Amino acid sequence: MPILFRYLFALFFSGFTQILGVFFGLFFLLDGAEQIRKFGGREHVVWQDLTELLVLRMPAFLAQFMPAIALLATLVVVSRLSRNNELTVMRAGGVSLLRILIPFLFGGAIVAAAQAGLQDQITPRANQAAEALEARLNQTASTQQLRKGGELWLRDQGRIIHARRILFNEHAMEGVTVFEFDPDHRLVRRINAVRAQQTEQGWRLLDGIVYDLQPDGDGAQPFTSLPWEVELETRQLDRSAPRPDELSIGELWEQAERLQREGYEDTPYRMALYRKIADPFATLSAILLAFPFALRLSRMGGAARSGLAGLLAGFALFVVVDLFTALGLGERLPTLFAAWAPVASFASIGVFLLMHIEETAPR
Repeated sequence: MPILFRYLFALFFSGFTQILGVFFGLFFLLDGAEQIRKFGGREHVVWQDLTELLVLRMPAFLAQFMPAIALLATLVVVSRLSRNNELTVMRAGGVSLLRILIPFLFGGAIVAAAQAGLQDQITPRANQAAEALEARLNQTASTQQLRKGGELWLRDQGRIIHARRILFNEHAMEGVTVFEFDPDHRLVRRINAVRAQQTEQGWRLLDGIVYDLQPDGDGAQPFTSLPWEVELETRQLDRSAPRPDELSIGELWEQAERLQREGYEDTPYRMALYRKIADPFATLSAILLAFPFALRLSRMGGAARSGLAGLLAGFALFVVVDLFTALGLGERLPTLFAAWAPVASFASIGVFLLMHIEETAPR
């Protein structure tokens, strides 16, 4: 590994660690004050609980602000190199801007990989634990503890299934009605059953009546037990929908597909899924944008101006990503486009600025 690569790579990680430390401090200061305000006056809450809550909330905070941290770190390091004339010496020695950029992108790729693992494996579990802890501190039940015995509406291969009550722990439903339709969407059969029970052999409808509504049908036929061929998994009976931020990428995909198949709203889960995939690339695009941006600022001069511009750029990145996410959740934009548009936009701007600087730089 060339000495220049190792040097720039070490500078990037040093700057990244410093900016990360600043964000850690801001998180503990601001979120800590908020948690003390919420729970500090309650007799059953101790300081260990508040510390644990802050630690559990930290992964989500880091995952959300990782692109801004990478952007600010790149701005700080490149501005420092320019201020010390190190970039001028490198360029005079025949080193291209692309070769200088590669260590930053390599470091960004490591950060993005860590961010992907953080979002997929650590953040969902931490969010679940944080919700359970907040529920305990509030002395209420969390959504993970609730098993709603409410109604179920479900679409399944030309059928609409309705159950008045879900018995999740018994793997059963009560007050079941099944509407069956032909390919032309005409109602051809209706089944009413007192209960539907899942067994080792599959589902069975108990104590009901089958209404054959076709012109040459058999009319009403009562039954005591009737095999029921339906693709209905036990977890589909759990109507306490998990929050999108408590699911991994695989779980988000399964939940979104299940909701779409059942005819329910899947937009929040699609948006969260695409964001989890796009966010690590947003970190890379932030570095790609910050590098030429810092070079342009260094030519304008002024450390204060560079710092202010860096803060504004980080804030703009955060706002744009959140704005597109809100538009995706509101179905103003397709969720896939809303997740990837900010990434593509910032990366394109960064490439454009880099090419322009490369063309105008003295040889």
